[in-house]
Amino acid sequence: MKKKILVISFIASALLANNVVELSTVSVTATGVNESNIKQPLSISTKKEKEIKLDQVIFQKDLLNSLSGVRIEQTGSVIGDMTSIRMPLGTGPYYLFLQDGIPVQSSGFFNHNGLAYTTFQSAYSVEVLKGAGTALYGSGAVAAVINVKSAKAPSKTQEISVKGIGGSYGYGSAGVEISDTIDENNAYRANTTYMHSNGWRKHTKVDRTEANIRYDHTINDDNDVKILFNFSKTVAEQADSFNDYTNIENGSTAASDDPNYFTALKKTDVKRKFDFARISAEFNNYSYNDLEITLTPYIRYNRNRYVATWEKNLPSNDNKLYTLGLLQRNTYEQNWGKIIFGFDNEYTKSSLKYNQDFDVTTTGWGAKTYTAGALYDYDVNYFAIAPYVHIDYMITKKIKLSPGLRYDYNRYDYKNNLAPNSTDSSNTYYRPADRTNSYNHLSPKLALSYMPSNDLNLYIRYANGFRIPQASRLYSVKVGYENIDLKSEKSNTYEIGLKKSFSKKSFLDLAVYYMTISDTIIRDRNTGGYRNGGSSIHKGIEVSLKSEITKEWESSLSYSYSKHNYDNDPTLGDNEMADAPNNLANARLFYMPTCLTGLTMMAEWQYVGSYWMDDKHTVGKYKGYSIGNFKADYTYSKKLTIFGKVTNITDKKYAANARYAYGKEDYTPGDPRSFYVGVEYKW
Repeated sequence: MKKKILVISFIASALLANNVVELSTVSVTATGVNESNIKQPLSISTKKEKEIKLDQVIFQKDLLNSLSGVRIEQTGSVIGDMTSIRMPLGTGPYYLFLQDGIPVQSSGFFNHNGLAYTTFQSAYSVEVLKGAGTALYGSGAVAAVINVKSAKAPSKTQEISVKGIGGSYGYGSAGVEISDTIDENNAYRANTTYMHSNGWRKHTKVDRTEANIRYDHTINDDNDVKILFNFSKTVAEQADSFNDYTNIENGSTAASDDPNYFTALKKTDVKRKFDFARISAEFNNYSYNDLEITLTPYIRYNRNRYVATWEKNLPSNDNKLYTLGLLQRNTYEQNWGKIIFGFDNEYTKSSLKYNQDFDVTTTGWGAKTYTAGALYDYDVNYFAIAPYVHIDYMITKKIKLSPGLRYDYNRYDYKNNLAPNSTDSSNTYYRPADRTNSYNHLSPKLALSYMPSNDLNLYIRYANGFRIPQASRLYSVKVGYENIDLKSEKSNTYEIGLKKSFSKKSFLDLAVYYMTISDTIIRDRNTGGYRNGGSSIHKGIEVSLKSEITKEWESSLSYSYSKHNYDNDPTLGDNEMADAPNNLANARLFYMPTCLTGLTMMAEWQYVGSYWMDDKHTVGKYKGYSIGNFKADYTYSKKLTIFGKVTNITDKKYAANARYAYGKEDYTPGDPRSFYVGVEYKW
């Protein structure tokens, strides 16, 4: 029976080989089990290998921004990024970043640049589960779960490929991949990539390395193991934003228009440095009828270094994390449906050093003198464990009920390496004495799906989510917030959706959502301290339509409309939140001429609507932007592929992010027109 299924899968893959847009996609993120998207009662967007290869991913936004309701913007450190999915664009810990189904960072130590830890430039697939996660996911899975998939299954025979890309502003990258099946029980795939760019602005040079290794081993008829090693290292110079929009309109290549930034360059190393390494072993056991047991231990290393250019005194940060984790999942399948149950467990040792590297006296509002030395120096031991259960129960052949439940327990043990309950010389930074903090949360989930036919799914879904206060919020305390006791944020997602396949030529995915967040952890813009604030409401509609128009033409359309408002806030009332455009859109048209087999071309339009620049609506809205891209690849033979792209074809001058803070406007420039061309050779 298994052999027959493999033959059918091979034939189906061969028939779809020329399609860039996959209409009948399968995803694994929601439950850990491969399942057709149309059957799942939730909103999940996927992008597969052929479309990703055409995108020729350089930045995180290249991988994700074509998906409905997804907006990724690069920061001044080039590889740094901010995320917006069912939330305003920002740095808050409302997203869970995975690679191959395993978190890339600890739930207690969120870094908004988490996608930079993944090997996104060499990804072969990506999945985005929108809204609060299923029972498999805990703290941080509030607005979305993003799963970057790094190394596909090994090849049946030996494959070796080398790839090189060159582009504008000194961009260059080179990569090599090798894969083979050694014998009936052992196979592997390994790849590595190095990229360098001088950057189109001054002080935006970046160097980055990625590597992935996958080794598959069949132990016996009932047991197998998949070993994965992932590595990434980034060193990126960090430019500033502009306060004067004229610099955006004129296409200025300066690193900043703020004299304080150039003073910083003389005093310290203004760079972002990300280090990531992880090894995991996924053990699968099939010895019990209808029950699959999966055990995935992993060891992970993260390091995040930067200079806090948004602070007047320019402190430096160095945070190291070592994690030992275990994911245990059991899948029991019957004719009536399936039960997925298990637990997640992790132990993380963290050290953070936040230093004033030089004496400095700031000017203007809040002027102070800062003396060189440690501002914070502490260690945190973090423990988390969470049992969960998810059920898919077929009430009838057409109606499926999917309840879920998860219980999370999280504990911090904090040790201060400086004088307890002390402050720095400027009386700005407060160092609490040693203490412990613990949190627990019960997250219920429920979905109901109605499938009157195999090509139509109508569903309704509820999911509760939460996120614990991060270690830096608890222990990197500002004076005036010594006695603040932060609580977890809670969220509730309500969603109705429709998924429809039209004669296997088009696929429509529509979701309408309403999400509330309470006990929001907010930052005081005057002091930099954190406290629990009020509530917010997030609602919208997301639509995607993928179509095979003819054998030569395909299209992919994505659109979302959203509103993000404070809920009866004492200061802001029901104001619409900043950095939250109501409209996002992406349109892609693919052309694969039959007269030139192997050529694929794509024209793309990306649109970001207008949005408020601050929560008080002090200075009005930024107009947003729209840009066009063109991408193509040509498979000349089985061995040789040539590809290239032009981004921002019209050389539009725009801000990728615009805000008003600390009494001034702030604009991060978008990338100018850029050209890239590459070649890949296989043997």
